[in-house]
Amino acid sequence: MKYLKISIMALVLLLTMAAVSAHGVDVTADTMVIANETNGQFVKDLADANGINISVYKFTSADEVAHILEHSVNNTNKRILMTAYQDIGNDFVKNHSEMAKRIIVVDDVTNDTVLHGLKDIINAPTGNVESDNGMGFAMPLAMGIVIGLIIGVAGGVLISKKKN
Repeated sequence: MKYLKISIMALVLLLTMAAVSAHGVDVTADTMVIANETNGQFVKDLADANGINISVYKFTSADEVAHILEHSVNNTNKRILMTAYQDIGNDFVKNHSEMAKRIIVVDDVTNDTVLHGLKDIINAPTGNVESDNGMGFAMPLAMGIVIGLIIGVAGGVLISKKKN
């Protein structure tokens, strides 16, 4: 009987826990260009020559690019122009159609297409988001209070039964 109560308490505790996302922190600019070693300097020079202030990041692997694109799902301020790793960008936009205005993929990297893409990404609509997961401060606080109450009540019941 004792083990049954402990098992039930552990089950309730596990069911009330919120999922934790260990995705990491995005340290890139909200408006950025994903480039590679081949076209990174070209894109930066073109942006500077046209008075467009944008951060250009040179990526070296597809995994890094996919990671940054995943960050953009929850960050509605993130706008990305892709002049490299276009296949990853096109697949991502196909799977996340709501991102089509905030992720622009330039398949043919020329002066005109990149300049057009830079202007489009600067003017792309953004939104405000409360935090990385969109829940703000109140929801995690409320969940913590509920979990604490459940553990406290369960612990109090067990202690009071042992004393009787």
